[in-house]
Amino acid sequence: MKINPLVFEAKFPKYCDLEKCGGRCCKGGVWADLREKEIILHNSEIFLPFMRPETQNPQEWFGEMAHDADCPSGIAAGTNVIGDWCVFSHPKYACALQTAAAKQGLHDWEFKPRFCTMFPLVVCENELTVDEDMDDVWCMQPENRTHPVLPALVREVNYLFPPEVVQKLLPG
Repeated sequence: MKINPLVFEAKFPKYCDLEKCGGRCCKGGVWADLREKEIILHNSEIFLPFMRPETQNPQEWFGEMAHDADCPSGIAAGTNVIGDWCVFSHPKYACALQTAAAKQGLHDWEFKPRFCTMFPLVVCENELTVDEDMDDVWCMQPENRTHPVLPALVREVNYLFPPEVVQKLLPG
């Protein structure tokens, strides 16, 4: 995987602050790897208590499928948007996938698609870069981009990437 120099230059808030943004990055849904989709559906019963009433049907959780070389399986599945929000977004619990994992005693991101966890980082054509297209969300507005992005995402980087990539992203 190549690393775009923007990753080292981009700014972000000191940390993700759902109180300030309301999770707007979750509004439009996300692409999940086919394997992530299968794992989520296989474990659907643990997410149901944290899903909005109108999103209780697992058959409606995913929609469009597409070939995507940036997904490990080569296939991406889009999470559906119901009521203007990602199917897994809940006003009380934030991400139902993350909340359910924590309640099960698992890592918060056990079921969360990697493209959700890594935001604003994104892999595009086998290159790690920063998603500069979501400038309407709080954390990506210029006045809120006050710190280098990588130190703000240390937990995410350590969780998502193998040690050799972490060393390149977070030297020392």
